[in-house]
Amino acid sequence: MSAAAALLDRLGRPGTVRLGATATGQAARLVTGLPALDAALEGGLPRGRVTELAGARSAGRTGLACRIAASATSAGETIAWVDSDDALDPAAAAAAGVALARTLWVRPRGVADAFVAAEILLGAGGFGLVVLDLGNRPGSLPGPSGSAIGGTKRPPRVTSWPRLARAAEHTRSTLLVLTPSSQTATSTALRLELTGRRVQWSGGPGRRLLLDGVTTRLIVARIRGAGAGRALVVRQACA
Repeated sequence: MSAAAALLDRLGRPGTVRLGATATGQAARLVTGLPALDAALEGGLPRGRVTELAGARSAGRTGLACRIAASATSAGETIAWVDSDDALDPAAAAAAGVALARTLWVRPRGVADAFVAAEILLGAGGFGLVVLDLGNRPGSLPGPSGSAIGGTKRPPRVTSWPRLARAAEHTRSTLLVLTPSSQTATSTALRLELTGRRVQWSGGPGRRLLLDGVTTRLIVARIRGAGAGRALVVRQACA
């Protein structure tokens, strides 16, 4: 039994979902926990599809992904987080509401291994959400023809976006890709973009300044079968 399958058997899933089986009547959407975003997406992120969350460094990608992960784990989902830069802070994730006991945290040696890990997790089934965090190095992402974008040689047989999309569709897992710029092209069912980051501080003259939160503009840039959507304002405690 694979490590992913063993974890799922230990943690269990709500209802009658079992490894290797297709759940009947499964909801088509994964609720994000952000009412305005869920309304704009008609219920949440599409299950069995690739969602891309793009934004510059410190734009709020990790914070928003943590809120989505928190919503998923609070609903009883088992999730996985593939962390190519080893940047996730478990304490911050827990403070954001992510149930770490229902989270498989994978720290691969690089982006190429992150792709392979994501495909293994999606293929195992049983994960309601798989987060693939590609960090802040767009030049190291795999290219379509065997060499990496930016001139870096790609290891052989790196998983492609279409393969990840097919794996997600087969097991009905939601794949959320965190990236500094759009990378998934036609494999994406939904693309979200974070722009316009603004840091808010509390306190004032004679008092200690404290970070009060980060406000960003979230654009529903593309939904498969439709054009650009609406823009939302998201406020979060961490970026």
